[in-house]
Amino acid sequence: MTIAGPNPLEDGRRVRVSDPASETAPPMAQDWRIPERPIPPGVIVRPFHGLVWREAMGVVRLYQAAFSPELRISEAALLRLTPQVTDEVGGWVFLVAVRGEEVLGFAVAYHASAIHLGYLAYLAVAESWQGRGLGMALLGSVFDHWARQGPRAPHWMFLEVERPELAADDKERANRDRLITTYQGIGARWFHADFQAPPLGPGLPIVPYWILVRPLREPDLSSASLKVALADLYREIYGLAETHPLVKHCLASFQPD
Repeated sequence: MTIAGPNPLEDGRRVRVSDPASETAPPMAQDWRIPERPIPPGVIVRPFHGLVWREAMGVVRLYQAAFSPELRISEAALLRLTPQVTDEVGGWVFLVAVRGEEVLGFAVAYHASAIHLGYLAYLAVAESWQGRGLGMALLGSVFDHWARQGPRAPHWMFLEVERPELAADDKERANRDRLITTYQGIGARWFHADFQAPPLGPGLPIVPYWILVRPLREPDLSSASLKVALADLYREIYGLAETHPLVKHCLASFQPD
């Protein structure tokens, strides 16, 4: 398997991956766009080169620093997502923000094409680079990647945030609150449901999240559609059927707007 080659814009704005079919693809709908902010000169956003050792280790170090053990899959499993980064419909997209050989941030997202579900698995920016537009550049590049898929693109994107009221300290609570505010600022809606992710490994705990959804192709999701989408999220991302206790609890707790 091969990785789609990067086609970065030299001025540091977000990347457009080369795609021969893009000239005939439908134009990106305006509601996909998020506000662009200038990012520092020399920084580009492009697909992750998983076969480049230095870059892979940069991603791993940032991954370990940004996410606690109960939120992480193994580093080997993370890096195995790389061969699926293509312009094909569905599967994973893995993007990095880099300056030279330094990895400053990354985003990993999934598209379950059969049900038009998009999911942000990880978004991380090195602490010293936060607040400089890199997170939004990464997220915007994910949206651009999907937009090129036209009508086959995801209809919505799910975003998870650990529940702020369960944070270990005030600093972590502020970080989680800030992330929710950021997602709402780009048009994400809050799910009123008690979403609990299953443990990612032996001895790890269940992780309670707040779930937000960012409409992409379907701006007006009905409450019935949102509830079905929750079940889809559990099945596609966590492999849990609707009969699983965590799924049943979440769906029972769902409150329509």
